[in-house]
Amino acid sequence: MKHLFVLSLIMVFILSSFAVYAGVQCAAISNKPPVPATKVAKGGDEDLAVPNDYDKIVPEDDRDGIVYLALIGGDSPAPNKCGLIPSNPAAEWTGWGGPLNCDNCTIGEGATTRNEIVIGGTYFPRGMGVHGAAKYTYDLTGGPAPYARFEGYVGMSDEKDPAGCGHGGTSGFTFKLDGKEVFKSKTLSGSVDGQNVPPLKVEFDIPANTKKLEIEVTDGGDGISCDHSAFGDAKLLTAIAAVEPADKLPSAWGKIKVSY
Repeated sequence: MKHLFVLSLIMVFILSSFAVYAGVQCAAISNKPPVPATKVAKGGDEDLAVPNDYDKIVPEDDRDGIVYLALIGGDSPAPNKCGLIPSNPAAEWTGWGGPLNCDNCTIGEGATTRNEIVIGGTYFPRGMGVHGAAKYTYDLTGGPAPYARFEGYVGMSDEKDPAGCGHGGTSGFTFKLDGKEVFKSKTLSGSVDGQNVPPLKVEFDIPANTKKLEIEVTDGGDGISCDHSAFGDAKLLTAIAAVEPADKLPSAWGKIKVSY
């Protein structure tokens, strides 16, 4: 009887541990992506007419002190290992195609058609796929240490390359810290003059004692049709990570790397 009691305690502990562990798992794409990110053949070029093909990649940043922005699997205000999720109502997170049900995936054509994130021929293992118009408020008061910097990329998802929308959709992106605008993009489209628009790098310092990060995604001024917007490698850096990594390329594209 005693052994049975001890065994029961062990099982409760195991199940409880599993429940805690499972609670911090990143929300994966539940369906097999209908348009998976596809690396182009060596020596080939990314083709505007082919959805979600890529010839560059921004790998996941595994340095200490990195907190990724998330939508589903993270937590707030204290992030878990999947990242930090918004504190504003989920109904505001996407202008169409919700409710969102996975991280690191596009909006697709609804809950069962999410894809991997490619922006302008660059693949992002970490990111957020949404739909304009949308807004997000991130509580910055519960981090593992004060956040010192934001880095990421924005643009239009390659899942809506011209065959689907003519120009791949349009959106604008605005970032605010405690209500003060720190970055505002021009209106971005998926393509211009038959060429993919590369992801736009966004980076800014976060002053001490900043309480919230707000991000607004517009419809580009032409309605929300086809506005499959995306964030690539969007992350907060604590002081320990807010330095140039040793392998960072000195280019306008930051850590984007040709995949060959």
